[in-house]
Amino acid sequence: MTCDFSMRHYREMIQAGLHHGYSFVGFEEALAPSAGQKSCVMRHDVDYLPERTLEFGTIESDLGIRSTYFFQVCAETYNLREATTYQAVNALQRMGHTIGLHFDLTWKPNSEWEEIAERCDEDKAVFRGITGVEPCEIISFHNPHRFVSQILNQPVNGIRHTYEQAYFSEMKYVSDSQGWYEACPCQLFAEEKYPVVQLLTHADYWSDDTTGDFIRDVARVVKLRSDRLAQYFIDGHPVCKRHEQRLRNEIQLLQ
Repeated sequence: MTCDFSMRHYREMIQAGLHHGYSFVGFEEALAPSAGQKSCVMRHDVDYLPERTLEFGTIESDLGIRSTYFFQVCAETYNLREATTYQAVNALQRMGHTIGLHFDLTWKPNSEWEEIAERCDEDKAVFRGITGVEPCEIISFHNPHRFVSQILNQPVNGIRHTYEQAYFSEMKYVSDSQGWYEACPCQLFAEEKYPVVQLLTHADYWSDDTTGDFIRDVARVVKLRSDRLAQYFIDGHPVCKRHEQRLRNEIQLLQ
């Protein structure tokens, strides 16, 4: 088994957890585990490529497990009404997965801490209005730089969140954000070292054709978004369409 960021290994990773007796549960279920039951809360934060979540959701559905997917309403790289994103959100819900808000505090830089719960409620209302999906109660903070000391391992008045003490320090927190800190989850599952795990992945970093080099794979994500933006101009702007090859050449010269 090769521990990489391929979809093949994602399936192997989940299978390892199931093989070693882990139940994949939701956030609320994790707070009241059955005696002696090993469990994993599977969480996905969606930052750049929402369409890739469908591969994850399908694998999980095939293996009989459910996850929670957190989407932003103010991402620079996608919007909830974009066809591929809208369809992904609704398809994941039909599969039985939970959908939540990936709450970004940075869209209003002058926000005060006392406003956070209200801003979160506003974003949930936007989420509901755009997708027709009711986001779950618990939210996942995105880049909460200004308020990290008030969020990490802390309760937040009016908000349930994934970095509360019960989910962050009272269980094993594992994330692919900067590679695996300790070991690939497949190894952690095999060792059965941690009875309760919160496992965070970002679909953006995983693909069937991973190079095995994290920076190179991120560069490919950036190029993919760049290529799609170029195509958007070509499809939607008559001058760009008429001069498609020149536009592509000019873009290439700037890289």
